[in-house]
Amino acid sequence: MPSLASSFLLIIKNNLEIYVLGKFDRLKSVSLLYVEDSKFLAKTTIGAIEKIFNKIYVAHDGQEGLELFSKHENEIDIIITDLIMPFLDGTSMIKKIRDSGSSVPIIVTTGFDDFLQREKIAELSIEAYLSKPINIYKLLKIINKTVESLFIERELMAKKMMIDNDIIYTETNETGVITYVSKPFEKISGYKKDELVGRTHAILKDALTPKTLYEDMWSNLKALKQWHGELTNRRKDGSAYTISIIISPMYFRDRLIGYSSTSIDVTQLRATSQKLQLKSKQAAMGEMIAMIAHQWRQPITSIGMIANNLQFDMLMDELDKDSLQKNLKTIDKHVKYLSSTIDVFRNFLKENKKKEKISMKSTIEDLLMLVNTEHSQKDIAFEIVNECEDFELNIFKDELLQAIVNVVTNSKEALIENRVDEAKIKIHCNEDAEAVYIHISDNAGGIKDDILPKIFTPYFSTKSKKNGTGLGLYMTKTIVEENLDGELSVVNKDDGAIFSIKLPK
Repeated sequence: MPSLASSFLLIIKNNLEIYVLGKFDRLKSVSLLYVEDSKFLAKTTIGAIEKIFNKIYVAHDGQEGLELFSKHENEIDIIITDLIMPFLDGTSMIKKIRDSGSSVPIIVTTGFDDFLQREKIAELSIEAYLSKPINIYKLLKIINKTVESLFIERELMAKKMMIDNDIIYTETNETGVITYVSKPFEKISGYKKDELVGRTHAILKDALTPKTLYEDMWSNLKALKQWHGELTNRRKDGSAYTISIIISPMYFRDRLIGYSSTSIDVTQLRATSQKLQLKSKQAAMGEMIAMIAHQWRQPITSIGMIANNLQFDMLMDELDKDSLQKNLKTIDKHVKYLSSTIDVFRNFLKENKKKEKISMKSTIEDLLMLVNTEHSQKDIAFEIVNECEDFELNIFKDELLQAIVNVVTNSKEALIENRVDEAKIKIHCNEDAEAVYIHISDNAGGIKDDILPKIFTPYFSTKSKKNGTGLGLYMTKTIVEENLDGELSVVNKDDGAIFSIKLPK
């Protein structure tokens, strides 16, 4: 029969295990390679962490570790390795892995604080060092931090896979040379990817297509405008097909880097009475794609700002744990927002969407998390007056948040353009017996009287061609009034504009 003391220690051990498992729950999708020549140490370490990870491959020397990595490279997300081992030491193993072109994260464990050895392998892009004996909790924290970029990459890869499998889509550089094609594009054109990449779309050109059509297309694109229309192309086998296509400029840090095109095959539909319906859906699709680009600009800018600040803090040796965790949470929030933006617009035309119950308190908190970083960088203050903080609403959450962010972003851009001193955005939420009201106001000077009636019109923009699509407020009004059954209006008051969203209870 176990003693009271041993029973007490067992309870502590089990509770600690539950705590650790919960804290690092996301590591359950991670697989790692552990290379350690001490079988006792390897067994002890694996016993402590095996329940936390998806799979752990174990090797007892560098040669065995290299063979395991070569065999399971597509499954292994991170490597933990000793340095001093028989047959092939850790440094040599790491060099061979890097020479193969792999950038898999590597954590080095060593019983010696050998600075010369550290300097020798620094050029091999080691993520972290950990002294022996291994502190399991510290090891898990290092792994958790190291794989942060892995989860972001997985999220973006999932979205890219959606495009690659479901959408007739291409990308070119700024001169029109194809750099990427999706599988549906390969299928409709009859060409394989390697036959298209590096060439222009002229390979598909139909001789009967008027020259003026291409002239109009390039005139729009060179003016940094989106172009949409219908093109008849020729497949590899010579047969014709017709697509309704939208081509949009792509930017990186305000520099044109190329063009993206999204198409719908209208070969069969052109011969039917559904042509009008198709054009309507295609127009909506074009607006959505432009809005995705528009909505991604702010969070990507914010992520870039956070990354630059963290790098600067690291260089100045001022990076602290609390600040790092806070910034990583903010980055994670922005990444989820980027993902939800695609989901919102992908589902925009669906009729079987599901509403969910949300609180206005959490909605405002989510909004501030998304926009606060960039706005604080621009010295824009927020004032929140939430009189309906505890009120719950049954609504499409992502679309409501999207609409509010659109309006806040519009106010931010007006404040920056007008160079307002003591710039401020106020968000005031209140309710009455029939509706909830969200008022978003600024002190940017208001909207000119001749412009005010036009601001919800599609493709109308007061911004430069580079920064404005003319779709932001139009799509916001569409989301609020068609998808949320609400109303969106705007008036000038005092020293700025007030946008009001009315949502029925």
